Amino acid sequence: MAAAKRIIICCDGTWNEPDDIPTNVTKLVRSIKPTAGDGMHQVVFYDQGVGTGGKIDKFIGGAFGSGLEKNVLDCYRFLVHNYELGDEIYAFGFSRGAYTARAFIGLIHAVGLLEKSSMDKLKQAYKYYRTEPDKRPQGEYDDNYRPDIRMVGVFDTVGALGAPTPLLGKLTRGWVGFFNTHICEQVKHAYHALALDERRAPFQPDLWTGEIKADQYIEQCWFSGAHSDIGGGYEQSGLSDIALQWMLIKASALGLEFNDEYLLSLCQPDLEMVPHNSYSFSYKLLEKMGAGESLRRIYGDPANPPINVSIHDSVYQRITTGKYQPKNPDFPAADKLADRRSQIRYMATDTPLAQLTLKEFAEQCQLLDFSQGGGARIQYNGELKKGDSISIECERFGKNTAQCVWKKGNQYGLQFAA
Repeated sequence: MAAAKRIIICCDGTWNEPDDIPTNVTKLVRSIKPTAGDGMHQVVFYDQGVGTGGKIDKFIGGAFGSGLEKNVLDCYRFLVHNYELGDEIYAFGFSRGAYTARAFIGLIHAVGLLEKSSMDKLKQAYKYYRTEPDKRPQGEYDDNYRPDIRMVGVFDTVGALGAPTPLLGKLTRGWVGFFNTHICEQVKHAYHALALDERRAPFQPDLWTGEIKADQYIEQCWFSGAHSDIGGGYEQSGLSDIALQWMLIKASALGLEFNDEYLLSLCQPDLEMVPHNSYSFSYKLLEKMGAGESLRRIYGDPANPPINVSIHDSVYQRITTGKYQPKNPDFPAADKLADRRSQIRYMATDTPLAQLTLKEFAEQCQLLDFSQGGGARIQYNGELKKGDSISIECERFGKNTAQCVWKKGNQYGLQFAA
């Protein structure tokens, strides 16, 4: 049997092409190493999203979601043609590319992996997947192998319940919508970055809901900014780089390896950046038709609540400056934030130098993030072992005694002494 590899399916947002201002998905694609340090090949498939052809395709793809089926099937074909037993599968997506990634996984859950010799029946299998679950013929695909999905990472999923376009959502829901927003059992780790400050009513996010199994780990985390402040695509990418950094940390912890030097030049979080205003004049005109502005609810529909929802520390860090306050109707009240502020993990976006002392030898390291009274994440070219006691000093938090609690490449996690 051939050596195991990592297969990474990456699905970009509507109207995005790889030569445009890069989204977070594009940045991910460009930064993944062809071969990891453990010798595993990392094979990437990039889908550039719907509406990336000519002007007509841009309109039809953007408005109606035309092309979504093709994109889902392209991802599936790539997996069938390349997967071997033991391979690790990752999937990433932004906007309707996030929908594509989730639908691709839903297709795997519904029909498993077809044999290469049976790929002429893929359209039939997709039709089965698009049939309501209680109306599907029983047993048709039960014997097909269903591989685990090691990680799915998505940025602000929209379009899952129809095209995120005024007046067309209900029309297109039957073509491209999910039957539910549950996460299937094959997914072992799932991460969803969401936009607090997106106000366009047709761009409602589709959070995961339902129950999860004991071997699944799910996080859905809210960040400051509008839709593309989370998934990228603006020339000023300081906010979307915060969400990207969060996703990179999750993926790295699971074994996916990136070109760190390239990422340092590409990913530059900026906590002081003002969120973009995506609520354009055309959407203001739609207010009269009831499709204009809608503030997002962090905790979703009480009748079908999302699972494992949190607010990123960078949001609280921005609030403490007095220059930012989310307007979401269910954002925690100010009097409930006092305890949270003492737990904020501050992002050291300019990676300041710190002095690390181990056994009386002092060396420099770079501070990546920290929490007062909690710990820090550093980048250090020396060698620390789990359990090592050190002294670390930085202008951000003064001098602390700490213990090394984890290591990943040249990054280390430190826990401050009580």
